[in-house]
Amino acid sequence: MDGPLRIAAVQMGVHQASREQGIKEAEALVREAARQGARLVCLPEHWLASHVIEPSGELYKAFSELAAELGLYINLGGLYEAGNPVRFVSPTLSPKGTLIGRQAKVHLYGRERELAAPGSGYELLEVDGIRAGVLVCHDVVFPESARALALKGAELLLVPSLIVRRGTEPWHIYVMARALENRVPVVAPNAYAPPLFIGRSIIVDLYYDEQEGVMLLKKHVMPDGKGILLAEVNPAALRHLRQERLGERRPEAYDA
Repeated sequence: MDGPLRIAAVQMGVHQASREQGIKEAEALVREAARQGARLVCLPEHWLASHVIEPSGELYKAFSELAAELGLYINLGGLYEAGNPVRFVSPTLSPKGTLIGRQAKVHLYGRERELAAPGSGYELLEVDGIRAGVLVCHDVVFPESARALALKGAELLLVPSLIVRRGTEPWHIYVMARALENRVPVVAPNAYAPPLFIGRSIIVDLYYDEQEGVMLLKKHVMPDGKGILLAEVNPAALRHLRQERLGERRPEAYDA
């Protein structure tokens, strides 16, 4: 797709006590994003807390039907998924309701290490022909993660997150750095469950100042409260700049 893509970051609560209430809230916000013209809707990490979902269970069925009804892509954020072993995954559904991606979190954080096994690599998925990759929260801390996806051809990064209040500013810096160093837009939703989680979901796009020869960031940040953050990004407009930057690499000099 050569043209803008309207994306939405969902800023919602963390639901440990009631999975049903969490699903109800997520569905309502996805519907609102669709009403405002979003083509891709992204949920945060851990919005169902430590609930474990079944690979072919009711949650997948409900959101598959929702994606097909609304005709949009839905990234389900970060969820524990049953299996042997349990994985912490970020599934993505197509406008036909089909599962087109299930990225396992590679760099588990804190208690996640006790509950799930890490993923072992990164895969691309397509959103209207745009090649996208998913970094689940702590994955974004490691520059190699985003660069591995960029080298595979990623044109957009989804970063579902659960970030505490004091970590919000460093998290924004990580997200902006991954966008800038790889020349890719990034959408990063965060949960809103104060006082610990204050949202501040972020979408980062880029544009090039031809006169000054400088790549600049266009940052959209969600204010406090539950809701959606909408923005249009155009990965195709950055394609030649992305290829140029990656082509300047000298991996023979990187002793790591």
